[in-house]
Amino acid sequence: MKKTILLMIAIGLSLLSYDTYAQSEKCATNKILEKRIQQNPALKQKMEQSEIQTQEWISLNPHFKRSRQIITIPVVVHVIWNDPIENVSDEQIYSQIEVLNADIRLLNADSLEANHPFWNFTADAQIEFCLATSDPNGNPTTGITRTQTSVVSWEEENHDFIKSTANGGADNWNPIEYLNIYVVNLDGTTLGFASFPDELESSPELDGVVIRYEAFGTIGTAGMGDFVVNAGGRTGTHEVGHWLNLRHIWGDEDCGDDFVDDTEKAEEANYGCPDFPHKGFNKCGTDENGEMYMNYMDYVDDQCMNMFTFGQAQRMHAALNGPRSGLLTSQGCQVSTSVQNHFTANDISVYPNPNNGSFTVNINSSAAKNVTVRMENVLGKVIKEYNNISNNSVHIHSGNEIQSGMYFIIIDAGNNNVVTKKIFINN
Repeated sequence: MKKTILLMIAIGLSLLSYDTYAQSEKCATNKILEKRIQQNPALKQKMEQSEIQTQEWISLNPHFKRSRQIITIPVVVHVIWNDPIENVSDEQIYSQIEVLNADIRLLNADSLEANHPFWNFTADAQIEFCLATSDPNGNPTTGITRTQTSVVSWEEENHDFIKSTANGGADNWNPIEYLNIYVVNLDGTTLGFASFPDELESSPELDGVVIRYEAFGTIGTAGMGDFVVNAGGRTGTHEVGHWLNLRHIWGDEDCGDDFVDDTEKAEEANYGCPDFPHKGFNKCGTDENGEMYMNYMDYVDDQCMNMFTFGQAQRMHAALNGPRSGLLTSQGCQVSTSVQNHFTANDISVYPNPNNGSFTVNINSSAAKNVTVRMENVLGKVIKEYNNISNNSVHIHSGNEIQSGMYFIIIDAGNNNVVTKKIFINN
């Protein structure tokens, strides 16, 4: 949707016009933002100033998509449960990470067909997510915490307590370096909510994404009860969009502004699974193709949302080069190494890097004997494994079926002598 000329006025309106949609709220992000602004009026001015900086960054980086550098964001998932059914499995957590990576990299199987009128607007945002392998103190971690709580369900009045150990929740990890995702039992029908990047400065302890356990991931409790249409993990995609500074496509008011150039203006939130075209020639000024209801930042069912636009991807990267720039240097996805005995990280080279899935691992050390070389994805799944390597060099061809993204090469000589290298594959 086209940016308004009076940008500052539009921002002010968009931040304070949520009541119209309160009765049909699936996402509580904007309602919570309104509460934050009431508590701290300076936040509104901060967001207005930040929006100007966001638009300046976008105007100065019109061709950022030509870069093939993928940004990887470390994720810690905090499972807070009272009833054991809320204590979702590791596998369910993995499924949500997989959905995030597929959706934001435009690798989702349900993406638009190439002949769809909106296909040319779809974008690979070149952002990936991995469960953290190092905690804020540099210790190894699975990227998952579990907290049993006496809180039966989290109501609107105690949403802040979700991120507080003292109040039955769990303190977030350093929000400058990690995406904190909370899986909880939310009261009512709200699917989730997130904090915007500009809230990080004033309320770092409240930063993160919250998702109800029935709308998290794609297996286990996903889609239970009244939430059958939310079984595709797209609540996570939607809320992470907010966390990276995306607004709802209708701008949270009648024909509002989401500050993105290439999303169609929407009259209001869309629900269910509309038929295309939907609301052609609407009162906001769409053409015959109507509204972009299949955008992840709308309210349609999981199975009917499938795209971010190039403009939205630009906005995400503006956030990662602005308020969330600490993620660019985070060590949260670095695998701990142990190199006391034989060879060190300097003895290992992987080339070419980035590559197309075909590369060589060279061990420049005469001490390397009977080495195991593994290729793992960000979830720890072994893609390739070579045992008893003694010739100091191994060529790996991962095959055309491997997806583009970040992987780890683990060189293990036993006796705690392990070195890990990060590689990037661009197919």
